Amino acid sequence: GRIVNIVSNKGKYNKKTYDCFFEDDVKATDGETNIFAENLDFLATENSAIVYNDVSLNYPTGSIQADKMDYDFETKYFRVSMFDDKLIKMKVIK
Repeated sequence: GRIVNIVSNKGKYNKKTYDCFFEDDVKATDGETNIFAENLDFLATENSAIVYNDVSLNYPTGSIQADKMDYDFETKYFRVSMFDDKLIKMKVIK
């Protein structure tokens, strides 16, 4: 029930599965949350999105920068990770 606008310089669309693969200067927004990255894979078959390569997410209560983020549309949870095994520091403020 939410509209997300995604813009990029390049992309591919699978008309059988509805999966979309965006690359090169990706910008996605639902009006509240803004995501910037080099790649975003919207997987309709898995009801999820994978955002990777120089990811920046800005939302009303904060922001996150990472190598990769997975978003599950059903649970509405982000999974944030780095490509290598480096530890990250995160502060959550309510």
